[in-house]
Amino acid sequence: MEKTYTLPEFGYEVTLGKFAGQASGAAWLKQGGTVILATVVTAPSTDFLGFFPLTVDYRELFSAAGKIPGGYFKREGKASDREVLTGRIIDRAVRPLFPHNFFDQIQAVATVYSVDKVSLLQPLAVVAMSLALSTSKIPFMGPIGACEIARVGGVWTYNPTYEQTLVSDARLLVVGNDDGIVMVEAACSEVDEADLVDVFFKAHETIKKQIAWQRDIVADHAVEKMTVVDSFDWAEWKKYADDFLTEEKIDALFITDKVERSKGFNELTADFFVQYATEAELIAKERKFLSYIFDYVLKQKITDRMFIRKQRIDLRDFETIRPIASEVGLLPFCHGSSLFKRGRTQMLTSVTLGSGQDEMRVDSFRGDETDKAVMLHYNFPSFSVGEVRADRGPSRRSVGHGHLALSAIEKVLPQKEVFPYTIRIVADALESDGSSSMATVCGSTLALMDAGVPIDKMVSGIAMGLLHSSEGKFQVLTDMSGFEDAYGLMDFKVAGTDTGVTAIQLDIKYKSGLSRQIFIDALTQARRGRLHILEEMRKVMSEPRKEMSSLVPKNVIVRVPTDKIGAIIGSGGKIIKEIIERTGTSIDIGDDGLVKIFGQPGEKLDQAVRLVELLGGKIVVGDVYNGKIRRQAEFGYFVELAPGLDGLVHVSTVSRNDQQAFMEHYKNDDDVLVRVMDYDTMNGRIRLKIVESENN
Repeated sequence: MEKTYTLPEFGYEVTLGKFAGQASGAAWLKQGGTVILATVVTAPSTDFLGFFPLTVDYRELFSAAGKIPGGYFKREGKASDREVLTGRIIDRAVRPLFPHNFFDQIQAVATVYSVDKVSLLQPLAVVAMSLALSTSKIPFMGPIGACEIARVGGVWTYNPTYEQTLVSDARLLVVGNDDGIVMVEAACSEVDEADLVDVFFKAHETIKKQIAWQRDIVADHAVEKMTVVDSFDWAEWKKYADDFLTEEKIDALFITDKVERSKGFNELTADFFVQYATEAELIAKERKFLSYIFDYVLKQKITDRMFIRKQRIDLRDFETIRPIASEVGLLPFCHGSSLFKRGRTQMLTSVTLGSGQDEMRVDSFRGDETDKAVMLHYNFPSFSVGEVRADRGPSRRSVGHGHLALSAIEKVLPQKEVFPYTIRIVADALESDGSSSMATVCGSTLALMDAGVPIDKMVSGIAMGLLHSSEGKFQVLTDMSGFEDAYGLMDFKVAGTDTGVTAIQLDIKYKSGLSRQIFIDALTQARRGRLHILEEMRKVMSEPRKEMSSLVPKNVIVRVPTDKIGAIIGSGGKIIKEIIERTGTSIDIGDDGLVKIFGQPGEKLDQAVRLVELLGGKIVVGDVYNGKIRRQAEFGYFVELAPGLDGLVHVSTVSRNDQQAFMEHYKNDDDVLVRVMDYDTMNGRIRLKIVESENN
């Protein structure tokens, strides 16, 4: 039955029962002129994959903004990075909130069918998905709400407009349930930790209003939730695992080295299945099912032992950071490079500097296309974790890690007016044992300084984990390892300078939201860890190099009057193309008259600068220029100083006795040196004299 519900404070209007009737759940959520349809479909799993088979996609249709896609096929294709990142946000928000023994397939899709220039899409998509799940038969442990926050002019604004976010210096997205916060994504300009906690939980008050509204809808909608069936005797196999995993066997896994520890885990698992081979045969389920339960019990057993021993599985205490080692300048022909190692996580990072023509064009269906002058590409090859896996290009995870690392360092990068280079950073995980994204932040900072990029401050990053004992106690972990990421309840990445936070990403596995005190503890520990890492990085490099590599093309900036831009570009770009071809440079012209000329230092670059200056009206009487004779007339020669810019060498510039010989001496396309005798700025006329004839 079709019903519509409104939440006037947020401008929300959701329609249920009208759209996508064959989906397990569907919510048509409208805010202003923006419409998002969230759908969820569930189906029994034919095979057990060893994890919860949830797939989340988010799509933005160009038709939503009245636009036709570019390209040959004129239809939406591969998901953009923005779509991938928003899909990941929805996934990270909802994934923890399903029963631990629920393994049916779920496909969740959020599609933007209409968009205005006011509404924010990410929080709206999260709320729409929460409504679709909560009003379906799927056993979702929601609802959840979302609040975006922006700092505009030094003031925190909750649920800002899209235009406000474009001029903000800090943006945060907070997702939560009734109990606390379940996900955070933030890019900031050095915000204090205490301020962040206040912002998070003020946002949570907003979120609770959304949740209360959704609970009323769920109560009115009255959908019976499906029962989670224990299809493989969870309780019995859990008891077998519990009996097998003695304290002595658990303690034997506490090993410093990851590789040796992994070997111990594999041997322990093999011994378990040998001991209970008969029982496993009687249960007649795939080993992956039984291994999952075994790992579930093992996780809690190890966690409880960590609390008792006050020691982590790699023998560190709860706040110790693994050994750090760094190098710079490893790659001779790169503009900048670094190797950052923390424990058994190792990132090789390179920096390449290019011109404005190397910027990445980012097409938005909202019509605010931009040129992206900074790119960070993160790669995670399978050899970094000793696995055999086909390389099929960057995964959603790689896109997310690259975006997070770029968010962390973006605020300390120089403005384009100061440093007009396009920057591409490539970070490759050569070895991984947790938090390669934060190692990317550290490695990128060092590589940028090695390249001579004048960053404002150094940035480091650290990943915080969380343990939860069977007695209900919590413990925050500094510098989380890969094992603690898999077995813990929180992945809380924090990056920043020595004065404040620049980026945050929080994901949880906990079936409830995190409290204020956990955030305080985690951010306090993270600050100490971040400062320690910065000090280790400073032992290698503490400031950017004063000189860039000789391999870096030079970028010269020339400012010309805006009314001269057309003269430099020429009809159909003819003039600027000719200069580029003649000098082997690249040239970018802004609407404000800022001209950036990019090329290898030397005569060709100097020539390009001189030509642009000439076309821009910088013609100095008395200066000598290279020219080319283009046309002969009865009264002299027309000499080209720059493409489309000619001056006249009048026959009267030589003595009357020499004029006949002078007019017969030069031919078209001859190169000559000329001196500017006069320049009329009103009509643009230039009077020249050939230098070779000055003594005649």
